[in-house]
Amino acid sequence: MTAPPANLQRDVSPTTPPERPPLTVAVMEAPGGLPLLGHLPRMVRAPHEYIQSLRAHGDIVRIRVGTSPVYVVTSPELIHQVLVARSDGFERGRVFDKATAAIGKGVIVTNGDFHLRQRRLLQPGFQRARIHGYMETIHRQVDTQAARWTPGGRISLREEMHRFTLNAVTRTLFGANTEEGIATEIGDYIDAANAWVSHHTLLSSEFFERLPTPVNRAFVRKKARFDELIGAFIDARRADERDHGDLLSALLAAQDAETGKGMSDEQLRIEIAGLFVAGSETTATALSWLFHEVGKDPQVEARIQAEVDSVLGGRPVTADDLPRLQYIQCVVSETLRLYPIAWLLMRRTLRDLELGGYHLPAGVEVLVSPIMSHRNPRIYPEPMRFDPDRWLPERARELPRYALLPFGDGKHKCIGDMFARTEMVIAVAAIAARWRLVPVPGHRVWEVPRSVLRPNQVLMTTVPRTPHTPQETQS
Repeated sequence: MTAPPANLQRDVSPTTPPERPPLTVAVMEAPGGLPLLGHLPRMVRAPHEYIQSLRAHGDIVRIRVGTSPVYVVTSPELIHQVLVARSDGFERGRVFDKATAAIGKGVIVTNGDFHLRQRRLLQPGFQRARIHGYMETIHRQVDTQAARWTPGGRISLREEMHRFTLNAVTRTLFGANTEEGIATEIGDYIDAANAWVSHHTLLSSEFFERLPTPVNRAFVRKKARFDELIGAFIDARRADERDHGDLLSALLAAQDAETGKGMSDEQLRIEIAGLFVAGSETTATALSWLFHEVGKDPQVEARIQAEVDSVLGGRPVTADDLPRLQYIQCVVSETLRLYPIAWLLMRRTLRDLELGGYHLPAGVEVLVSPIMSHRNPRIYPEPMRFDPDRWLPERARELPRYALLPFGDGKHKCIGDMFARTEMVIAVAAIAARWRLVPVPGHRVWEVPRSVLRPNQVLMTTVPRTPHTPQETQS
């Protein structure tokens, strides 16, 4: 027999160690756990701060929420493994189980083949060209709302941005002339659904879900009204098969590539509920943080105004303007870095796994947070400083892929990420063209970690501004 080439021969000398599976070690438990309660008191008090503190104890740390173990991944590289490179070993976790009970089995909460099918059905409504068609509706909403402000008036930015995004999503879905009262009722349902999920994630027994508590009664009542409203929109649109250019038209037209079938009315209602839950408070919160940071930095504010004046000259943002509004895009990215929309992501292992040399048992909850990457000094020098210039092309290209993941990543990444960014750019440009938003002296803003990492309150004084001409901007 002819011997194999030298470069293919295997060294079997006694000095070669035998092949073996990679060694794994058990994940160590974080210090400070209490009997029965575990680390729950610290998680309830300040979860975002506590999670960041776990970085000092290793790349993966085990905590106990009550008596249930939760594995917290603190390494940016391993977070990328969980969400992207080895995502086939994980599914969405316990929080999503409760969200499924609240809004139904839709794309924002499901796993596997069903999730992939639904994502493909929804995707046409979020393609770039379709989003560009929504821009006029979004601009009209923010411009109308900003026109109601008065010089020297005081506004609650959280409330204003929540009203804007809720109406923008409602009119993007159902048409530009949808009554504002519809958005208000939908907002009531979203608030009730979020409260129900938060309440029953901790009290996980179905027994508590059936009790006639105020949280349960409010949720049942407002969900029934939401179903009635959405059902009426679906019925009306099915009777009129034209493409109205809105998102509902795209959802109704979507067909499964294999079966040729579209979504049932019930599945449409579930997906629409998910879009409202995922697409209103999240973007409103990001815009609140953005204007809070811009209001503290006159140089950032001046650069936004100069770009708006030179690129737009008083007209609405068009699709062609989006790449030209480069500095506003940088401000949006820096806001999403410092205050990620999806700040807490839960996964569950589908089998025994090795991750970064650690052993993760099957069926355990795994917690990852974009904050671990976004506020990591190894990736971002002075991570708590708001610096939009981080996102200028020459600096951004040096960052690893996992450096920015405000909408999650991988197969479960938010389907509306491009819509949300476009909505934010339009809002910033439209408001900056007319107003300066000045922080109220003495008002303190802090982070409140809920389903989103929101500010407690952002109070601003509205100061009108006169746009500069392009010549003035360049001088």
